[in-house]
Amino acid sequence: MVKIKEYSMFERYVRQLQIPQIGKEGQEKLTRSSVLVVGAGGLGSPALTYLAAAGVGRLGLVDSDTVALSNLNRQFLHYSSDIGRAKSDSAMEKLSSLNNEIKIETYCEHITDTNAKTILNGYNLILGAVDSFETRFVINRACVPLKIPYIDGGINGFSGCVLFSNPPHTPCLNCIYPQTPAKKETQSALGATAGVIGTIEANIALLWLLKLPNPIENKLLLYDGLRMNMDHVEIKQNEKCSVCGQNKE
Repeated sequence: MVKIKEYSMFERYVRQLQIPQIGKEGQEKLTRSSVLVVGAGGLGSPALTYLAAAGVGRLGLVDSDTVALSNLNRQFLHYSSDIGRAKSDSAMEKLSSLNNEIKIETYCEHITDTNAKTILNGYNLILGAVDSFETRFVINRACVPLKIPYIDGGINGFSGCVLFSNPPHTPCLNCIYPQTPAKKETQSALGATAGVIGTIEANIALLWLLKLPNPIENKLLLYDGLRMNMDHVEIKQNEKCSVCGQNKE
């Protein structure tokens, strides 16, 4: 007799169970896995949706913002009726409705150097989906000493990039951007671009959780939506990096 839980898993995930690289063993890996996503906006919406749909057993969601009208061109976890609500509450509602068999934890707070390690600790993987370089560097500074891999994504108009960081095996974010780029008052954001980059982040996360080869290890993925180009740029760890370097100055 098939147990209800086993039958439910087969029915919900039947299409991905048929993938040779996943199967029942891979699905059980995902069920035992945990991912924290920082940001429930343009990148976080597709990333959280696909991780939840794939059956990642424990999802964390960090966002201190509230839903605004200007978010709705790209942040599809939130609707017009959610304007003014906490994004963490709005996103959790949609994700729980999508998959009520996984655990979702929310943190309605701004991530800082003071609280980052406490929030991130205990997760297998961290995924950055924020539009602030300052926050991305905060996440990076916490992940390195905690030895938690970090997937970073960013967009600007039709363009985007994705980085997988896991020192000492790869560079960290600080190796690639040793100085914080100049802050723009308003970040341009096309919904489709955010969807592509957030989906790629989710895909890389699933590959890593399934222990499959990582195509962007030691590479920076660059996406150009105007030309439909995707390039991989070789990157190396900076031995003198102030965050992950072996020979810090």
